Amino acid sequence: MEMVHLMYKEKPSDFGIIPTTKLIIMPWAYFFLLVFCCFTLLNAIFATVYCLIGIEHLGGVQPGSLFQNFANAYFFSSQTLTTVGYGHISPQGLLTSIVASIESFAGLLAFALVSGLLYGRFSRPRAKIVFSEHMLVAPFNQGQALMFRMGNASKSELIETEVQLLIAINQRDETGNVLRNYYPLGLQINKISFFSLSWTLVHPLDEKSPLHGFSETDMLEANAEVMVLVKGTEETNQQQVHARRSYTTEEIIWNARFGPIISRNRKGQPQVLTRQIGIYEPVE
Repeated sequence: MEMVHLMYKEKPSDFGIIPTTKLIIMPWAYFFLLVFCCFTLLNAIFATVYCLIGIEHLGGVQPGSLFQNFANAYFFSSQTLTTVGYGHISPQGLLTSIVASIESFAGLLAFALVSGLLYGRFSRPRAKIVFSEHMLVAPFNQGQALMFRMGNASKSELIETEVQLLIAINQRDETGNVLRNYYPLGLQINKISFFSLSWTLVHPLDEKSPLHGFSETDMLEANAEVMVLVKGTEETNQQQVHARRSYTTEEIIWNARFGPIISRNRKGQPQVLTRQIGIYEPVE
């Protein structure tokens, strides 16, 4: 079960090297906090080097207390790293000039990296798809079906949207060992040309389903998890986007059906109440 969760839910990052993908997909607040911390740390390192060389090798700075010397070296480092160079402080001597040139080069590389990451974050295609919090087992065609609902929270449509469903369950083999097996779940409709409002996906629990004859207790004992993969083409930039979601056994509600979520705005146009995408009611 743990391996499936690692595929669909991110692990907390360790204190090692953060991959580029992590920097692109992390929240904006964390991204700016990380950039600010790296900027502060880099300036502190070079300020310490300038203090070790000697504050008297920075022209325009009057030696003072340890804090004043470090503060002057830190702000000179900040001006050098950003290539601002106000001019009232300048390096004096060969060693200080070499360190300042190395810092300027490091600043150029650092800001080029940050600019590339910002471009990657802004240009990254994303599917703003909202999934229902639960998957339901609801009445369907004189029987039952496994259902979940999703809505398009973007103002643009998704073209040629396709959904794939996969279930992972624990089963025993002939020797009695527990194996984690995966089965595709067929959908009544798995592809639509235009996805603009909401879409309820239906997997009939008939004889063709690998879950045929399963009860709620059987699902719990099998430690089942349903994995959803959505892919489509974003209308505005014509780029393919993906979204994914997984439902554990605890997130599957039996004998329930989804409630209405489509209303009309002030202009009379239909709209999806995305905050109520997962609303459901019990049925007999």
